[in-house]
Amino acid sequence: MTKFKPFATALAGLAALGLSTVAFASSHREAPAIAQDAFADNTDVYTFISPENPDSLVVVANFVPLLIPSSGPNFFRFSDDVSYEIHFDNDGDARRDVSYRFSFDTRILNGDTFLYNVGAIGSITDPNLNVQQTYKVQRVNSRGRVDRTVARDVPVAPWHVGDRSFPNNSYESVALQGVYESNTGERVFAGPRDEPFFVDLRVFDLLGVAGGKSTDGLNVMTIVLEVPISDIANGLRRPSADEAGPTAVVGVHATASRRRTRVLRRRSPERNRGQFVQVSRLAWPLVNEVVVPLKDKDKFNRSQPKDDLNNIGAFVLFPELTGLLQAVLGLDCPDTPADGRTDIAGLLSPNGTDIADLLRINITEGQTFADAGFPNGRWLEDDVVDVLLTVVCNNGAAISDGVDANDLPFTQTFPFVASPHSGSTVLVPTIP
Repeated sequence: MTKFKPFATALAGLAALGLSTVAFASSHREAPAIAQDAFADNTDVYTFISPENPDSLVVVANFVPLLIPSSGPNFFRFSDDVSYEIHFDNDGDARRDVSYRFSFDTRILNGDTFLYNVGAIGSITDPNLNVQQTYKVQRVNSRGRVDRTVARDVPVAPWHVGDRSFPNNSYESVALQGVYESNTGERVFAGPRDEPFFVDLRVFDLLGVAGGKSTDGLNVMTIVLEVPISDIANGLRRPSADEAGPTAVVGVHATASRRRTRVLRRRSPERNRGQFVQVSRLAWPLVNEVVVPLKDKDKFNRSQPKDDLNNIGAFVLFPELTGLLQAVLGLDCPDTPADGRTDIAGLLSPNGTDIADLLRINITEGQTFADAGFPNGRWLEDDVVDVLLTVVCNNGAAISDGVDANDLPFTQTFPFVASPHSGSTVLVPTIP
């Protein structure tokens, strides 16, 4: 499938939200505290109308960044001590109206071996899979109370250990056994997938861009949720095609939370107690990574979108990156106006919604997968890094990091993200 949209087409796609420009990208290890807590680190959020069902909205939320496929014997997984959540704002006030909470549980079948699996894996519940993980999904209302349990004991797709553990290219058939559809219309999937964010991470070497995709060959832990649009829309009805106010869009963000207290003991397992406290959040990517300064990054991860105007408004209006593009790369970026970059701030308040770091998407009747494109939602193929660099400079010329596509193709079937790389694959470092 090829649905990559060049920059001009991405700009044209803004008409669906009544916007005039674009900004921002992805967030891996973006704040000091979360950089030391990878299992709770949000890396990306994507949302789009399902290409399989135009009445459903898909959200892809990625966690645990930059995973080397051969990282055994303790391969990566979701944390049993983290509450992973996807939130929807359906009335434009930047407050959570509907949330889905994912809670994980790990079981080791045989603790007397160091092996992740003790033989070839033929199914997602194969007893040869020694480390097995399941999860529960709960729908939570605006008051933080559980409305219903959507699913329980759903198996997590296993790590792609290697070609001996999954002979004859059998991994994906096993992983897709983890796709679950509830009796209320939701579909869910959780497990490792290919890292879908394509970028040259050498951009952090004083904005160096050499055209090599630093995330090639890496994996990420992925949660995919597909939900009927009417179930998360304001008033539990899909807006009509002619509606244009705050309820015509839904704002999406993901969070990860940990228990308030962690107790370490010398001769017994650690315990986590108390209420959950948010430690990571993500919607518009790269906001915390290159917009929020170091002193406020951890604060941002603990904050709520409703407070963004006060907490990060100044950083959006006067982005540091514009001056860096001028000073380091010598680009002819116009000086920031005295009243700031109100064009960028406007992106965070489409359709009369409150300004907030939320990934908003038009959900009115007739909207389809083909109508969306960053920042009207975000599809996996959107080249948001190029969009960021181009808009922040704002001189009318397109700027690129030299990476225009992912290393693996995406699909138009659930869960949409490409299959993870095998542990048998040898990573070859990109040479500058």
